[in-house]
Amino acid sequence: MTLLPLTALTRENPLTVTEQLYQKVMELWYYILDHLGEIIWRLMMVILILLLARLVLFAVSQWTKGVIAQAKRRNNEQQSRRVSSMMTLLRSVARYGIYFIAAYMILGQFNLTKGMSSLIAAAGIGSVAIGFGAQSLVKDVVTGLFMMFENQFSVGDYIKTETEEGTVEATALRVTYLRNPKGEQVIIPNGSISRVINYSRGYNIARLTISTAYEADTRQVMEVIAQAAEKYAKEHPDLVEGEPVVLGVMEFAASSVDIGLTCRVKPAMQWEVERGIRLAVKEEFDRQGVEFPYPHVVTVPGDHSAPALSQRQTQERKKPDWAAAVDFDGDDS
Repeated sequence: MTLLPLTALTRENPLTVTEQLYQKVMELWYYILDHLGEIIWRLMMVILILLLARLVLFAVSQWTKGVIAQAKRRNNEQQSRRVSSMMTLLRSVARYGIYFIAAYMILGQFNLTKGMSSLIAAAGIGSVAIGFGAQSLVKDVVTGLFMMFENQFSVGDYIKTETEEGTVEATALRVTYLRNPKGEQVIIPNGSISRVINYSRGYNIARLTISTAYEADTRQVMEVIAQAAEKYAKEHPDLVEGEPVVLGVMEFAASSVDIGLTCRVKPAMQWEVERGIRLAVKEEFDRQGVEFPYPHVVTVPGDHSAPALSQRQTQERKKPDWAAAVDFDGDDS
């Protein structure tokens, strides 16, 4: 089939759709053959750019890991967590930056960057529409930066947000990675975090409520609880910061007298201390014969015979004359 130039096309001899497609394919094929060396060179450059980007990302990752490991050896736990958070954020920022530069260089290999200025101008015209569409993304990024610079939490801290809680595994530019108590990884957009409870900063308070029986001597039971808690605190100075305090009777429950106890503990150690003190109190109660309250079923023996009726006979009530005179249906016969 002979290819006709576009200028030779007239209304008298138009090409069919199949012929038009064939002509386009052949034009592309001839273009590839004419520029095959240049196309191969550009593809090689694209592969080289991608390899360099991966190499730079690998170098940044290894460098940040080295800084984190060095910080753990030289600094205390709090400072090492801070360094880990900053290095994780730096890794995230570097990933976005390297990908952007690589994409720009790849577009340059195909001469597509010449129109970037016009695209930027068009972006200025449509910035309002784009801003509304990307406001959540911008919020995530800005909030993540503020959280890192304000040192609200670090990698390894146990935190609680409005909806999730767990140990911080990583902090990125847009999201935060948590590992919840069930072992599940939770990814939270930084923009959705407005309130954070950090259990790994400063001290915490362990609070317990111990139920005791009403039949027991409450003052003696409180003394036993205090002895058990103090013994536990002396055996675990790495967990407890202050001496346990028995607060006294907190409530008269349905079947128990509830006694409160509180203790100042190391960061994020309140749950372990609460479990330990409960076990220590249980063992001390068993040693001294103090019972915990539990539901009881009491059976009272009684006489199962029918109750005796009163010996006094009931008197027949006398009906008034007007009530006995007429029946209900009105028939007086």
